[in-house]
Amino acid sequence: MVFENVSDSIDTPQERARYRVMRNPHRFAVMLNARAKRWTGSVHEAVQRYVPSRDLFLTDNFHQARRTVDKLLAGDDYDVIFTGGGDGTIIYLVNEIERRIREGKLTREGAPPVGVLRLGTGNAIANYLGSRDIMEDLRAVRSGVPLEVHSVNMLEGAEGLFPFAGVGWDADILNDYDILKDAVRDTALENHATGLKGYGAAIATRTIPRVIAQKPVQLRVINLGEEALRINYEGEILERFEPDELMYEGPARICGASSIPYWGFQVRMFPHADTYANFYQLRCYFGGVGTIVANLQDFWNGKIREDLMFDVLAKHARVEIDGEPLPYQISGDAAGVERIIDWKLAPHPAQLAVPMR
Repeated sequence: MVFENVSDSIDTPQERARYRVMRNPHRFAVMLNARAKRWTGSVHEAVQRYVPSRDLFLTDNFHQARRTVDKLLAGDDYDVIFTGGGDGTIIYLVNEIERRIREGKLTREGAPPVGVLRLGTGNAIANYLGSRDIMEDLRAVRSGVPLEVHSVNMLEGAEGLFPFAGVGWDADILNDYDILKDAVRDTALENHATGLKGYGAAIATRTIPRVIAQKPVQLRVINLGEEALRINYEGEILERFEPDELMYEGPARICGASSIPYWGFQVRMFPHADTYANFYQLRCYFGGVGTIVANLQDFWNGKIREDLMFDVLAKHARVEIDGEPLPYQISGDAAGVERIIDWKLAPHPAQLAVPMR
């Protein structure tokens, strides 16, 4: 296995992801979320052409998933465990492996990497790593194509490890999407309320009408780690913050943090999340709905006017929201409401694998 060199200098942009090459994995398992949007009988039949039945595990609830992970990690039978079903499914397996490492049941060096399959809706992690169609990737693995095992930084909070999270409009949209899906379940409209079309319908019919007249909340962002770096939209360093220094106080409609550039659907909301080694990006947006709609392509690519946002690279930061708690999302899944949030860079990156290109 060979690691690529990555600069740790905060003054030098990170040019490539850190990865090692796994050649000829002895045996791989595949654990899939049978409730994922793209999981159908035809997909199941196709997957079985590339994955022996003894190595294919389907789960449709939390308890079944935990029992399956226990079985997969009980021995050292598998060099890599592939999973698919959305970013939440991938991060669930990352957390289960990390929990066993911290409990002393696995060594960090001996833990199998998590293989990433494209089977969800937003697919932020799959987009970041360059995963292709699930069948194409499984065919490549079955034929012996080497794997790129990437070291991907994670954030850490009370909920465990995750690549991105946020409060405000992004979480509002997820809640509205879930409400819309529930409203049309088992009706003729069900197939039109999933994926990007479903998100668009939720935004147009629920989120925008509700938030368009709302004033932004007031919040504070405090640096709790070592040095933090305020940047512009091009990633240039504008200001350096010391530990415990107040970095931002003011309005916000979205406040999020991420260790990877993408939200779902290739929205590059955090374009500098991996620009500098050992930092994540925290971004607060305080513009209006009309600005996003009028500049949707730029927003999609992360190019937001500097007078409408605050950008900082941090290792540990706290967000304190005035007033009522705001809707919160983690890895693209609704996660209740929060008023005080700590986002910390996890001490160890997750090991995520995809077939080599």
